[in-house]
This record gives sequence, C-alpha cells and structure tokens, in this order.
Amino acid sequence: MKRMLFLVTVFLLVFTLVGCKAGEKAASSNKNNEGNTKVEGKTIEIAWIGKTLNNPWWISVADIAKREAEHLGVNLEISIPQEEVDLEKQVSIVEQAIQKGSDAIVISAASSDGILPALEKARNAGIKIVNFDTRISDPNLYDAYVGADDVEGAYKAGKYIAEQLGGKGKVGLITGLLAQSTGVDRKEGFLKAISEYPDIEVVAEASADWRSDLAADVTTNMLTANPDIDAIFASNDQMAVGMVNSAQAANKADDLILVGYDGILDSVNLVLKGSLDAFVALPNIDEGAMGPRIATALVLNPDYKFERELIYPTTLVTQEYVEGLTDQTIYEYAAERFPLIGVTDKGY
Repeated sequence: MKRMLFLVTVFLLVFTLVGCKAGEKAASSNKNNEGNTKVEGKTIEIAWIGKTLNNPWWISVADIAKREAEHLGVNLEISIPQEEVDLEKQVSIVEQAIQKGSDAIVISAASSDGILPALEKARNAGIKIVNFDTRISDPNLYDAYVGADDVEGAYKAGKYIAEQLGGKGKVGLITGLLAQSTGVDRKEGFLKAISEYPDIEVVAEASADWRSDLAADVTTNMLTANPDIDAIFASNDQMAVGMVNSAQAANKADDLILVGYDGILDSVNLVLKGSLDAFVALPNIDEGAMGPRIATALVLNPDYKFERELIYPTTLVTQEYVEGLTDQTIYEYAAERFPLIGVTDKGY
C-alpha cells in the first residue's frame, strides 16, 4: 500500500512538472510571437490611420487595434490627425506608408472622395487596404470593409425619439460632416425613422462638424428659434455633450429628449446622471480588432476574398429598458465597454 502511494505521488509530481514546463513554453512562444509574424523573413508592417485625436471613441478603437496587433505579432503604426477634417494629413500619412513599404493600410477616411487618389497610389504599390468605419467612395480601392450600419443605427435613434414623443412633436437634427459617409448615413437613417410619423416635424437641422463647441452653439440657436422643440438628435457623442451642456444652460434639458451616437465614456456618464436620454453605440471592439486581423490575413493569404462588407450591429442604450427599442441598458453597456469607470481615466 505504501509503495502504491509512493508511486502515485511520484507520478503526480512528474505530471505537474511537465505541465508547468509546457505552460512556460507556450507562454514563451506567445510572447516571442509579438512583433515576429513575418512574410519572407520580414515582419508584417501595417499603417493604421484614424480620423481625430479629439474624440475618445477614436482613441478607444486605436487602443483595441494596438492590443490586437501585439497579439498577432505584427507591427502596427498608428497615426491619427488632430482634427477630423484634416484630409491633407491623412494623405500625407498614406504617402509615408507607401514610401516605407508597408504591407497593409487600415484606414477610416476623413473624406470619402478626397482620399481616393492617395489610396489608388497605395493600391498600385501592392499595399493591401482595409477600410473601416467611414467608407471611401470607390469599393474597388479596398480589399475589405469593416464597420457598422450607420443608417440602421440612426434609424434606431429616430425611432426611440418618435416613440418617446408618442408620435407627435417637433425635433431637431445636428449632423456631422456630410463629406463623410458616416455623416450622410446617420442623417439618412434618422430622417427615415421620423418620416414614418406624420405628426412629427423636423423644425431645425444644422451641422456641427462632429465638434462639441459647435454643437453647443447649434443647440442654442435651435432652442432660441424653436422654443417649443421637443427633442434633438446629435449625430455623434462629442456633439451630444455640447448639446446637453447648451440645453442645461438654457434650463431646458429636463423638457427635452436628447439622444447621441457613438458610445463614449462622457455619454455613459450623462445617461447615468439622467442628462442624456439615450445613445446609439458603435461596435468599437469589433472595428478595432478586425482591422488588424483582416490586414494580417490578407498579407499572409493574398488569395483571400472579402466580397461582402463586414457589418457589426449598433446598439441603442438607455438607462431603463424600453421594450422593443432598447438593445442594452446603460449598466450592461458600461460593464462591457467601461468596466473600470472610476479606476482609470479611460474606464477600461
């Protein structure tokens, strides 16, 4: 009996040591892979081009993309212009990627038309191109597209406002840059929803170029010209912050239904406080991760074909669940995207 116990003990000890060594080897292998996924002896180089440093949504997507690239073992050079309208800067970044000999470019366009000549040069240089979030106008210039259905997302916002108004009332629309597909699609989706309610009238519409300060001015003008307005939709959350601030300054926030779009931390806090009624959240996790993944897959497998757009769903987020309208409550959304609220500045 003692001999049997001794043999069992020895066996378990050996098994544990072997398991530990295997675990250490696997961990070492994963660590060594970082920055070492290669094609013909060369580490894969990907140029990742966002739109603006002034919007935390873009910072979060860049953070996710960087983390995914480290996991894949590729070099990801992140470049984001300061201003969302800086097409010239984006063109310069694309040209630098061409000169550097990048294997792939992952880009969200500052201008759906204006970026085309630069991307055509990159395409002719044999660089794989992944378009995300904001479409470029010519699908022939990219190998894959990753994003959300902004028409559907803005439709959800319009539907929520219309239902909260009981199908009657006056609404305002703050649009983004209409030189970008996102600006065009969000306007279209919102107006599509409102058109289904004959007793709801869009009494004011103005662009704030995705900027909080301009949105505050636009909101003030809307409230002054239309003191009986019932609701306002801001086509991104930066503008929603300005909208809320302006409505509060006019002591009208409690009387209005205010809705944003993106899902940034500021909007989460505004909904938690009851200052913002709802927002539509973009799939930043999917968009951030899939850009580097697809770019890497295309470089390693040139015969891969992405003939369909990769579209991820948007979610309408409200403080309290509304049957048939809410996709996530604010608590569900915050736990998913910002679990470290109050612990870190970014909340993740």
